[in-house]
Amino acid sequence: MSGWREKLAEAGFALAVFCVVAASSLFLLITDYRSLSDGGAYAPPSGGQVTMNRPAPGDQTRPYLPTARPVAPGRSLPDGRNRTQPGEASPMRFTISGGKIVASGTIAPGTALEFTRFLESEAYGAAGPGEIALHSPGGVVDEAIALARRIREEGLNTRIEPEAYCASSCPLVFAAGVERIAHPDAWIGVHQAFAAAGSFGSLQDGIASAQRVAASAQDLLHGFGVDAHVWTFAMRTPKEQIYFFTAEQLLEFKLATRIDPDTAA
Repeated sequence: MSGWREKLAEAGFALAVFCVVAASSLFLLITDYRSLSDGGAYAPPSGGQVTMNRPAPGDQTRPYLPTARPVAPGRSLPDGRNRTQPGEASPMRFTISGGKIVASGTIAPGTALEFTRFLESEAYGAAGPGEIALHSPGGVVDEAIALARRIREEGLNTRIEPEAYCASSCPLVFAAGVERIAHPDAWIGVHQAFAAAGSFGSLQDGIASAQRVAASAQDLLHGFGVDAHVWTFAMRTPKEQIYFFTAEQLLEFKLATRIDPDTAA
């Protein structure tokens, strides 16, 4: 009888250990998931901003922040942008502020169509601004290309304001402006296009898709009068990082037609 009790006790102890390990593992999985979905080690503190040194020649790669905003030391986000919901991770929205269109958020499926609807709205028709200010962590490349073409068709100028963030596929949209105006304190950068795991049937399919995206992006840039070499920096930079352009590079590659320190937020 005592042997049976000992075995039962051992089994109970083993079960307790298993439960503790399982609970710990589940906690780690949840923590990792939250870290990934919130930006990991660069998850934004309250206010949705992460302090980073500005890019300088030879020091231009920074972590990619799809849900937050980089700001330079000693700076803070302008009023009205110091938030995360709705914010960088939300689908792009179009509003009119300060006599211009403001496009803020992630470039998601349907963004180009939403912009067309916005252009047909009474709000746009009454104001008729000739400029669109961008603030976006990027998003779907094909959608960014469609949005860029629509902006060029409309004959709009594009602008990146101080401390605004235009990353990943967003510079393709910026390139669409007839005039492309950037503040010297803007954050404009690119990285590799990527797809969710399981999006393609084989490695070869994935490589073919990546090549198609690169060709489409370079064709678009060239068609807008921008040096297609811009996208070379994207292809070299891992998706977890962003290569930020200096003001001098923006002008050299014609991604910006003007660097304007008087751009208002």
